[in-house]
Amino acid sequence: MEYKPALPRKNDNVSHDRPVREFILLFSGITLFLLALFWVSGLLVDRAVNYISPEMEGKIFSAFSPSGKEAVRDSDPQQAELQSMVKALSPCIHITYPLRVYLIDSRTANAMALPGGRILVFKGLLDKVKSENGLAFVLAHELAHFKNRDHLRGMGRGILITAAAALITGAGSDLTRFFTPAVNLNTAHYSQTREGLADEKALEVLDCFYGHVGGASEFFNAMAPGDKEKYNLIGHYFSSHPEAVERIKNLQELADESGFPVQAVKPLPGVFKKK
Repeated sequence: MEYKPALPRKNDNVSHDRPVREFILLFSGITLFLLALFWVSGLLVDRAVNYISPEMEGKIFSAFSPSGKEAVRDSDPQQAELQSMVKALSPCIHITYPLRVYLIDSRTANAMALPGGRILVFKGLLDKVKSENGLAFVLAHELAHFKNRDHLRGMGRGILITAAAALITGAGSDLTRFFTPAVNLNTAHYSQTREGLADEKALEVLDCFYGHVGGASEFFNAMAPGDKEKYNLIGHYFSSHPEAVERIKNLQELADESGFPVQAVKPLPGVFKKK
């Protein structure tokens, strides 16, 4: 009988595992779990927000106030004018609880709604709007976020996602960093949806207050690229806020569908004009 060398069929010292296959299965399982967790957490946050009244929210976040060199003093006439505009616009969106405006000395052209009834307005925004109506639309947009409780929903989702990723993969781990872009994509899509709803509500507020929607797209026109036909579609998909050109288009369509007239705008209040 001829001898033919061969490994035994069963040998505890020889591994028959397939590391690559096991890694793919493990990785796929974790990915599906995180996606399911994100979906469930979103539902839980949306439900929980409905049980947090504006009064309760105010108490929870009462300690918040911008501090440091960038926060403008309360006696600043520009901040006082912004506060007056927010107060005047609030009845058109049926917000009865008090909101506090903070003017931030920064060249950033932005505004944001924060928990506790706080609105941050960055001075760079005042360089982009040319009329009272244009500024009112931006403020109305932030009021819409308060009305829809978007500021709480976004914060809640972020906390749950961050905690889940850290719990499963460890804070700062390579796997956590790998999953971050996927999480951001989902958050961006959610944010774009809420931004569109806030724009729609702000348009209604503008029509309620002025009787027309002139100046609604003023800020976005200032932020749009020079060639509006060649804006970055990929950037629009990944951005947490829709691109300026897309928002201008949506506002025009909404105004037409709702029958909102467009008339001449009011000049920007004197306190905002450059000396």
